[in-house]
Amino acid sequence: MSDYGRRARRPNDAPTVLLQGRVSPSARNDVREAAEASGVTMSYYLDALIAKLVSENGGMPLVDPPARDRANQLDIPVEATTRAA
Repeated sequence: MSDYGRRARRPNDAPTVLLQGRVSPSARNDVREAAEASGVTMSYYLDALIAKLVSENGGMPLVDPPARDRANQLDIPVEATTRAA
């Protein structure tokens, strides 16, 4: 079930806000499939998932930061970062 072109409805007309972020294609597909299997939109699924995580864990779980891409990074000498150009 696609959420394109559909207005989110929440109990008691609770307000909604836009939440955007880039994820891997596989993560998006996983969410889409889970939402379809649940019979809800992706937006509703994500909202319910967040509420479930908060309820079960007392807050949102923390994650590790992304690994740095050392292969495509130029090393800047320490002295260059301390001198004014």
